[in-house]
Amino acid sequence: MVSVVADILQVRPDTVDQALDVAIEALRAGELIIIPTDTVYGLAGELSAHVARRIYAAKNRRYDLPLPVLIADLGQLAQVARSIPSAAELLGRRYWPGPLTLVLQRAESVPSEVTSGGETVGVRVPDHELMLAMLEHYGSPIVATSANPSGCPSATQVSELSDSLLDAVAVVLDAGPCTLRQASTVLDLTTRPPHVLRPGPISAEELSAAVDMEVVLAGNCDGDRTCGR
Repeated sequence: MVSVVADILQVRPDTVDQALDVAIEALRAGELIIIPTDTVYGLAGELSAHVARRIYAAKNRRYDLPLPVLIADLGQLAQVARSIPSAAELLGRRYWPGPLTLVLQRAESVPSEVTSGGETVGVRVPDHELMLAMLEHYGSPIVATSANPSGCPSATQVSELSDSLLDAVAVVLDAGPCTLRQASTVLDLTTRPPHVLRPGPISAEELSAAVDMEVVLAGNCDGDRTCGR
């Protein structure tokens, strides 16, 4: 059986399926959940305008900060991106699952509330077994951002989650500490040259070598405002 403390499910090898069933049921009901990724714990929900508004409210997040989208694999990218440049396919094959968020032109299926009214969306495939299993079983992209009040440190384990966020979600999946403990690199592929909006585990130099083109650091990146994906 899954051990439940309030709304927190302790995930063990023998309870993974039960925990995923509970989380997916919550997603389909339009509820928010907290689940670990390879980088930090994420506050997540279905890809909808209603859920995006709930995430902004739960985090006390400014509405001009876009929310990122998580997908199960490179094959789902076409569901959320209007066009997929060759660099995105190359980088996706090389670094996904992994700590790289690609900023692309959003598809019409992505609500404007997710992108703060903009025409781009940040997309990633997380390298975490539990999150990937949930994405695969759920079958659709989700919106997910770091599970912390805006401006506060990101949570890399459940004990670091704030009471305010715990009150805002239906389910928390506790699978222990996140492995990387650092937010993903954010690369904007809608600009020429591509810009790193948020430095992370994958450097601009690595990305430049991977796509055989110049990749530069954005000069106005402040970590949360410009790069708050």
